[in-house]
Amino acid sequence: MNAASVTVLPRRTPPTILVAEADVRVRCLVSDELRGSGFRVLEAGSAQETLTVIDAVRVDLLFIALDLPGTPSGPETARLAGARQKPMRIIFASADGDIEPGSLGPLVRKPYPPSEVVGLVMRSLNWPEPA
Repeated sequence: MNAASVTVLPRRTPPTILVAEADVRVRCLVSDELRGSGFRVLEAGSAQETLTVIDAVRVDLLFIALDLPGTPSGPETARLAGARQKPMRIIFASADGDIEPGSLGPLVRKPYPPSEVVGLVMRSLNWPEPA
């Protein structure tokens, strides 16, 4: 059998994405875009909500704002979440120009179009673009 004849079957269950963002408008926009692209999406508006979801549900990717309110801080929440669920990919969002891309992991600068997040999520999970 040659490589051209191999058929890759699509994943049967969509990946679960947790969008952790305090601004409800931004969170809804990103979540709606991700759902429209075939992902299962959960939402959290604080650090504690994020960890509660992580403890209750298997998450494939966490999209988290670094300025997420509550304790622990956004970066510490991401670290704790990553330690609780392995492997889980994490993408960060920040309005802080002092944070270097790649210092924590993939980073999206605020303000961003939701489509940019969807593209980054798809690439991170090797998820096919919708037909």
